[in-house]
Amino acid sequence: MLTADGSQICLVESQQEFEALCTAWSARDCLAIDTEFIRTNTFYPKIGLLQLNDTTASYLIDPHCISNWVKFTALFNNEATEFCVHSCSEDLNLLQTSLATVPNKIFDSQLAAAFLGLGFSLSYQALVKLLLGQDIPKDETRSDWLKRPLSSTQLEYAANDVCYLLTLRDALLEQLQSKNVFAWFEEECALQIKIATEYENQASWRNTYTTISNAWKLDDEKLERLQQLCFWRELKARERNKPRNWIAKDSDLFSVANQNESELSTESLENLSLSDRRIIARYGAEIVELINSPLPDQGVVDRTLLNFPLRPPLRKKLKSCQAVVAVLAEKLSMAPGLLARKRLLQDLLRDYENHGELRWQGELAGWRRELLEPEIKPLFS
Repeated sequence: MLTADGSQICLVESQQEFEALCTAWSARDCLAIDTEFIRTNTFYPKIGLLQLNDTTASYLIDPHCISNWVKFTALFNNEATEFCVHSCSEDLNLLQTSLATVPNKIFDSQLAAAFLGLGFSLSYQALVKLLLGQDIPKDETRSDWLKRPLSSTQLEYAANDVCYLLTLRDALLEQLQSKNVFAWFEEECALQIKIATEYENQASWRNTYTTISNAWKLDDEKLERLQQLCFWRELKARERNKPRNWIAKDSDLFSVANQNESELSTESLENLSLSDRRIIARYGAEIVELINSPLPDQGVVDRTLLNFPLRPPLRKKLKSCQAVVAVLAEKLSMAPGLLARKRLLQDLLRDYENHGELRWQGELAGWRRELLEPEIKPLFS
């Protein structure tokens, strides 16, 4: 079988062959990588296939045949090896949760396209068509990657997802450097790696209550309950390997936290209006015990992290900030969504209301601050 660009497709189903390839790849300065997985009824994605391309061939690694990944993960720690990927977040998440590590250095072709103003969330197929003039079929998007044997159509589809990546990288890299935005791009790729490595950090789970809609309406005592419930759900979802919403809906956690009784009981749960009442049968007793005997060391709830509605004056500021972003993005020929999504600007303004100053934190630090602060700061003087 051959890929769309005419290169060889090699299915790797042996540990010995895989390790030999890893040894050869250790001398490469860049490898293309992609993954195929299923995540329909589990918390953690189930890896079905790992694809790599080293310019000589597209290799399809069957993870069901690999028992030892040490030589492969060593490539991630090789400072000289860069991994080229398209739209990295899900792939990095899969690698982090299945192999407990991610590459030290990546080149995300979707991010590169956004920095060059080619589109904010451009698909791999669209980018290949735009830059290389080649058409790639997208027939196996919803394929079952866990079944065996994989069909020839599946194998060709998977191989095509990496066969053009290194060629795209060369073309995009040249444009990034010509446009003098490569340093910003590198910084953004590093941020994506950091986000992936934080996914299994328990400390970050303690703030998941801040993502619940209307959490800002709760008083401190009820907000502490919501914090306990959200942290419990993070633990339970991973323990049972089920999606968060299968454990408990956001709205139901809010309803439980918002009940007025000082001591929660199974009867009081029964009286709540819940969108999924199965939570009572499955976890009712556990939730009652949790709320009445909270887990220790949850930390103090922080109201400044909540997504409260912006007051009218700040809503006007938000529109002004969005206008600045639009103008600056056009000037830089960059996707506005890359420069500053609405959510990031809302977070900046909420933080301003809480602290009385613009604090450029998280994703708004670094290259975004460098570009935006000189334009946005005068709006607050």
